[in-house]
Amino acid sequence: MFNPYTDNFTDVAYIFAHAGSREVEGRRVYAVAAAANRPGGEKSVFTSLIAYPGLTAREHAASGITSNMMADAPGPAVVSRRLRAFLGDKPFFLALDIHGVMDELMALSGIGRAVDLGFSAEFFFPHLSAAGLKTLWEHVASRERDRISFTLEEGIALSVDLARTIASQCMSDAHTGYAPALRHFLKKSDTLFGDLWRHLHRNFQACFGGRFTPSRASDTAGWRLFLEKADKEERKSGKGYPFPIIPAEHLDGIYRALAASGRGFRYRAEQAAYAGHVASAFNDAAVLTIEAGTGTGKTLGYLLPAMEYLRLNPGERIVVSTYTKSLQEQIFHNEVAFIRQSLPAYHDIRIVLLKGKSSYICIEKLDSLYDEALVGERLLAWLYCLITAFSFRRADIGTTGEAVRRCFDADHSFSRMLKEISAGSGCPPGHTRCPAQVVTAQALAADLVITNHHKLALLDRDPLLAGCFNNYIIDEANHFEPAVRNAFAQIVHSRDIKAVLDDLESRIHDLFEKGSGGCEASLVRNMADFTSLREAAEGLRSALIAADPGSLQGTVHTLPATHPAVAGGDLRSRIETLSAAIDAAARNLDWLKDDDACRRLSLQRRTRKRLENQLERLVEGAGTLKAIREAVVSENNITVYRIFRKHWSLAAQMVQVGGLIRERIHDRKRCVVYTAATICHRGGFKNFQEIAGMTSAHEGENAVSPREFRFVRIPSPYPEGAMEIIVPPEAVSGKYDNKAAWIDAVARALPCFVRENGGRTLVLFSSYQDLDRILEKAGAALDDPRFPLLVQRPGMATAGLCDEFRAVKESVLLGVDSFWYGVDFKGDTLTQVIITRIPYPPPNDPIQAARKHVMSAGDFWERYRYDTDIKMKQGIGRLIRSETDRGRVVILDSRYRPRRASVSGLVDTPERREKEDRAQPKKDPV
Repeated sequence: MFNPYTDNFTDVAYIFAHAGSREVEGRRVYAVAAAANRPGGEKSVFTSLIAYPGLTAREHAASGITSNMMADAPGPAVVSRRLRAFLGDKPFFLALDIHGVMDELMALSGIGRAVDLGFSAEFFFPHLSAAGLKTLWEHVASRERDRISFTLEEGIALSVDLARTIASQCMSDAHTGYAPALRHFLKKSDTLFGDLWRHLHRNFQACFGGRFTPSRASDTAGWRLFLEKADKEERKSGKGYPFPIIPAEHLDGIYRALAASGRGFRYRAEQAAYAGHVASAFNDAAVLTIEAGTGTGKTLGYLLPAMEYLRLNPGERIVVSTYTKSLQEQIFHNEVAFIRQSLPAYHDIRIVLLKGKSSYICIEKLDSLYDEALVGERLLAWLYCLITAFSFRRADIGTTGEAVRRCFDADHSFSRMLKEISAGSGCPPGHTRCPAQVVTAQALAADLVITNHHKLALLDRDPLLAGCFNNYIIDEANHFEPAVRNAFAQIVHSRDIKAVLDDLESRIHDLFEKGSGGCEASLVRNMADFTSLREAAEGLRSALIAADPGSLQGTVHTLPATHPAVAGGDLRSRIETLSAAIDAAARNLDWLKDDDACRRLSLQRRTRKRLENQLERLVEGAGTLKAIREAVVSENNITVYRIFRKHWSLAAQMVQVGGLIRERIHDRKRCVVYTAATICHRGGFKNFQEIAGMTSAHEGENAVSPREFRFVRIPSPYPEGAMEIIVPPEAVSGKYDNKAAWIDAVARALPCFVRENGGRTLVLFSSYQDLDRILEKAGAALDDPRFPLLVQRPGMATAGLCDEFRAVKESVLLGVDSFWYGVDFKGDTLTQVIITRIPYPPPNDPIQAARKHVMSAGDFWERYRYDTDIKMKQGIGRLIRSETDRGRVVILDSRYRPRRASVSGLVDTPERREKEDRAQPKKDPV
């Protein structure tokens, strides 16, 4: 679809297929449908099953097709003849290929060219990062769908409707402001893909029927005309001190009024009490840590006091941060929207969704990548980035769709492009048309900002937003420490250095060949600098290899400050050599700042800008290397590296960030609220206090006042008897030295518990390796036609799996880390959680290795147990998500000692835990 198309367009054909997860006799398609749009919008449809012995319960749930229906299904050769007769002599077809079987569809149809509708959906709607059938249907229909299954007729109808939507909306000036530019670049791409969508728009009535007027505005290359601009907005003036108090009884009245409003909200005493504690923290400028059990309703529990505080105190500002961008968007689009619709008193509060700058595209960098010679796939990749920039309020470059990556990134050039155009660095406030600056300007004028932990950690480093927000609410606080650590980590990839050098060398070589305009000496010096830089990068690689000569490629290595490579100074010397080589290369490229030199070289504006951007990336890399050079000798830092066949990566990050949190948040912010469903350990907050740097009545140099640290625990309102936790007698220890026996035991037990429970099971694993090995052992027994098996795979989007699991109540979902947190399966779709192994932190984790060096043995094991306990509670907490939920948690690791269960996790007393700990040997529990 990325090659030119020279034939005339006639009627358009569509193909839709259901495909199995297993390949049988070299094929997977077991049902196919086709449609041909005749002139005037009339449509004829072909459907057929195809004999396929690999049909499972999951395929039945997706298509409604049963084994009985397949009994008389014709073979692929027969279906192919019928399909070819139906389609006739078509030059290409459109296919909604969500299963990755396009080659099989081409073989069935006898047509050698196709346009992938799944790719098209992600291309034109970049916020649809997981373009499953249900997601696409809901987007086209603008309403929710209560099932995931699609008949062949529904699938082919969706294919046509999706094409109709793209042609009538994305290509239309009346619906999409930048459509004139979109059409221009689609034409310029000189591809079947681009020409098809322009044809379907111009000939809409002939292709789809109905009344529609194609766009009349001229196509244009002037895409900048349609960009938003960062406008400076006026801030509200504040009343100043003293701040009006938020009465707890007033908040209680708001929650009761919402419950009486008929908007589906139910009053919960626990939520009102929670809100009262948050309000008191605002009233008294305190640091509050509040654990709220499942069902408390903590999001609205902190948003309403925050809104009330802002209403009473014009000019004050609050930031709410949460763990991930998806949770951030959920708060903004769901809870914030509900409050705005329900409570007119808060309509004037300005609320902005703010992601990290690396989520956005820098328009100036994107412009510098454009070249008039771009055509085909390369131009379409650039155009996709432009569409994403236009769609920045819903899409970002961190959630690029799977089909888009599959089509554009076979040679990794698309990944390099995304890095190069990121606004994460080199996108200053002067770039007023860049999405990052538009959103930042709006955040600067906002009263309430919704962001994520990573962005919050770096908020005061933003040149515009630094110091603007004095009140923080940190949701999912159990994830805050690693987010802070990652935000302040320093990392260098040799692949990035090489990509910059390749581009610089290529362009400077071209300048030299075309005529150096009297700059020969400078250009020759630049090329010599690049050679020295490559040698320095290779020298650092050699030093890293020498630090652990027998290691495997891709293995994560840890370098404590005491390592001979560090203590002897060789590694620091190699890092210094590389950073110095970058500095030298940057100094000798200073002619880029000389307008006369650039004019003599006939350097085009875009080329000059791109060279400047690449130079900035080099300089940034040198700064990072210098930071790593200093970090490697710090006891509170851990340095890690990885070696690949051609590349390496080197990173340094802090081990304990409590001091950093104390300095940048507790000492500087008026009010801070930490909240999560799981913070406590052994019934107390001592561990979290240490992790987050809370010291009693601390007053640092920049402290706003001596801190008051408050700690509150609100139990779940759900009944304690809703959950049963069991360790079956056949469970064995999941210790690493017992791995083979444990895998055999889990593989035997899993199918039995699934059958006994009638499916409806979430199985949690500690690693993909565990999942794969157990699935290999138990796969045949788990492949029960009554219980569709859903398996998480690395890198794949999980939204579709979650939809499938909710819709097919007898299904079984096997998941890894992301399913321990955040997923919400209410009702009888989930009545059993199986935890295969206690989630102790992996012993090869660099942070664990570093903690052993910087912490006492007692403190290390205390933290080790805390991390395990919190994750265990999170996994157990997946089961009971509403007051009517009931079920059991099965733990297939005999090391777990079950106690009385409640929906908020494990209920125990400090005394009992202390007694048990004294009985345990002080050694690695894994």
